[in-house]
Amino acid sequence: MNKLPIQLSISPAKTTDSWVVTLKEKFLKITNNQRFTTAEVQQIWQKIFNAHNLPARSYHNLSHLYSITEILDQNESGDLDRTILYWTTFFHDYIYKVVRKDNERQSAAFAEKILTPFLPDNQVAVIRTIIESTARHEPLLDTKEQYAFLDADLAVLAAAPDLYDQYVQAIRQEYRIYPDLLYRPGRKKVLQHFLERPVIYYSSAFQPREGQARANLQRELEGLHK
Repeated sequence: MNKLPIQLSISPAKTTDSWVVTLKEKFLKITNNQRFTTAEVQQIWQKIFNAHNLPARSYHNLSHLYSITEILDQNESGDLDRTILYWTTFFHDYIYKVVRKDNERQSAAFAEKILTPFLPDNQVAVIRTIIESTARHEPLLDTKEQYAFLDADLAVLAAAPDLYDQYVQAIRQEYRIYPDLLYRPGRKKVLQHFLERPVIYYSSAFQPREGQARANLQRELEGLHK
């Protein structure tokens, strides 16, 4: 298996960071040959950059978006709709506040509002549904794009143990407003949810990583019981 191309940057990014430059280039690429004006492209990019670069975001930030696009780019399936996958990536965590329970629904609605003037209705509908599916990370569509995105979004679960530990620390930092007394039970519930699922990954590209993901989740769960 190839090493997962995961970028994990806890601190706010700079526009001059090489990986941010690459991420913006990918954003600009999907707006080509579509009905965006130059001004609209810049406005939307700035919204995405600002929303994901807030100090409160230690994991669900620009580096997470970059990691997903890199992982999707490794997918060699030629029949994937890259427009759907990339727009889903850029908007799926647009709204992310740890005190809310409707981040995914709100992000999906925002994506629909922004993209409706520019993309066909069928593409917008799929993007909205895939974003909504990330609420439980379970597919709402039986499509390759749905499976590919969910797996890329959860790729960090199958990272090498040291990188997974950095991810765990980043998530804890995002939830720093909660004391351990409240955080630990909630985190245990999340971990148990994934471990009790028949599968974590849905695509053939990620199924070989299932064992590593489960080992990481189990190790974190056992640590929370100490």
